[in-house]
Amino acid sequence: MYTPELLTIFLLLLVPLAAAVLLAVCRPHILRSIVVTAAAVVLIGASIFLAVTAWGTGISVTTASIPWIWTLLFIVELIIAAIIVGLSIKYKKPLALILALIQAGLLIFLEVSGIASAGSEITFTLNNLSLIMVLIIGIIGSLICVYALGYMKDYAAHNTNIKDRRCYFFVILFLFLSAMFGIVLSANLLMILAFWEVTTLCSFLLIGYSRTNEAVTNSFRAVWMNLIGGIAFTGALIYLALADPAADLLFLPNLLSYGNVAAITIPLALLALAGLTKAAQLPFSTWLTGAMVAPTPVSALLHSSTMVKAGVFLLIILAPLFHQTWVGIALAFVGAFTFLATSALAIAQSNAKRVLAYSTIANLGLIVACAGIGTPEAITAAILLTIFHAVAKCLLFLCVGAVEHKIGSRDIEDMDALLVRQPLLATMMVVGIAGMYLAPFGMLIAKWATVEAFLSAPLGFIFIAVLAFGSALTVFYWTKWLGKLFMRMAKPKEERQRLNFSEGFSVSVIGILTIIASAGFPLITKYVIAPFSGEAIGSGLFAIDTIALCGLMLIILLLLLAAAAAGVKSDGRIVPPYLNGRTVNSEGMFLGSLGVYKEPKTSNYYLDEYVGEKKLLKPSQIIALIIIISMFVLGILGVLL
Repeated sequence: MYTPELLTIFLLLLVPLAAAVLLAVCRPHILRSIVVTAAAVVLIGASIFLAVTAWGTGISVTTASIPWIWTLLFIVELIIAAIIVGLSIKYKKPLALILALIQAGLLIFLEVSGIASAGSEITFTLNNLSLIMVLIIGIIGSLICVYALGYMKDYAAHNTNIKDRRCYFFVILFLFLSAMFGIVLSANLLMILAFWEVTTLCSFLLIGYSRTNEAVTNSFRAVWMNLIGGIAFTGALIYLALADPAADLLFLPNLLSYGNVAAITIPLALLALAGLTKAAQLPFSTWLTGAMVAPTPVSALLHSSTMVKAGVFLLIILAPLFHQTWVGIALAFVGAFTFLATSALAIAQSNAKRVLAYSTIANLGLIVACAGIGTPEAITAAILLTIFHAVAKCLLFLCVGAVEHKIGSRDIEDMDALLVRQPLLATMMVVGIAGMYLAPFGMLIAKWATVEAFLSAPLGFIFIAVLAFGSALTVFYWTKWLGKLFMRMAKPKEERQRLNFSEGFSVSVIGILTIIASAGFPLITKYVIAPFSGEAIGSGLFAIDTIALCGLMLIILLLLLAAAAAGVKSDGRIVPPYLNGRTVNSEGMFLGSLGVYKEPKTSNYYLDEYVGEKKLLKPSQIIALIIIISMFVLGILGVLL
């Protein structure tokens, strides 16, 4: 008998697929808007319904008897491999071709050998973490699709040299959402792997959307790096299927309750590698920074509710197993080092999307570090980081995409007087930036919880030092950006442009969600996260005076922000610069060398000679690779000893 929960799961999996089919044939913009909006409403409603009905019941497993499903998933995986092989041949990319063939070979072995026979039942798991992810995917992912309606219309108008393939674009977006629901709800690693490969293909196709040389190059970098993770994932499944056939370790609840963790440290290391590649951790970070060439909805989707979140989701699920091994400590060091290095790399970026990309990789590094440590406190911190990062980073990406179309640039240095030119976008951008690093917004609260988790970890003093220095670096680049938004040296030159309704609606809703998540962190932690992680909530984080102080700070900040936005005049105001006695004309230009009048400008420090990509990226990749190799050495020693 199908329960309401099971029917809702099928709805979440099948509605995006149905929307994708309709969008493939709906050419007129009005029909596309109707399909996307209707699908978004259904997905948001179904996500909330599933969370409300299933929350608080503990971990439950729902099954459905569908004998042909495993054959279908295997065929899907082979089709994905065939597409990647075909495109690799077309664009002459031998590395992606070789890796895709290796992956296909392992999948065929897994299927025909019979070592991983899963019977006729498919299984779904419902726990608080999977439900949190369902809400992130269903609400934020759907709002990104709605935002994309207006954004892609402007994108086509601004990029006339790129073929308008919006039908194709929206089809892939909804396939992405369906695959992500599959990953977070599946209770069998075979099912997770199938959906995992779908996300790899979707990201590959979306990054290469424009089909420029840069887009093609970056899309293939993304696919070969993620194929490494896919090969590691498949290898882990083969190992687990052979290690103890009677234990059925491909069934997640069985794996998590397995008593002999020392015997499975090698597949744990392989699964850790799969999570690292998907989460774009060093040395695999360049696929995510390269993905910034894609349209902004793709960036928002990859960073907030799909792809990279699939990687950290897998690691958080396996965190209790990592906690019992040195593989987990090595994994934690990869995450911590990635947080520190990419926080430094973000300082040297003036392109707003690249700042967001590096800050995403950095924050994911903290989540990976917490998953590697694997204590209840660390798992709580990891989930908090995941929630707050999803809403705030999505908000910032959507704002940057809309701003780029309105002012013709995504460079931070061109965002002077944005509060005058685009009050709504600038206000929401301030909320997003505040959400990433200011008290009492979410990410700072999550980092507070991370400190508590690191205190009890092996070599915890190293992790705390990394967190302190890395957080100081994040203050540097976020404050630079925030300062530019409030800078109003002169009257804006261009007319204020109206936002598309879909863009303004999505940005506003996600901005409100950012504030709600920050204001409700005590309730989220106590009633949602703690029952899953098993943490006994301490009194420090939830003392009444602490909560009251955070609430008061939030109210004051919101009032100040609202007052600032309401007080913005459409014509701005001229602020004469102080230039040490230099002659200034009526237009604010100062008399420079050779009697030439020049416009006074302010510019941030980027310290490229110290923390630029040419200086820091390659050494960071080498160090991270050494740590990953050490993780596998520790995994092998765990089995042998």
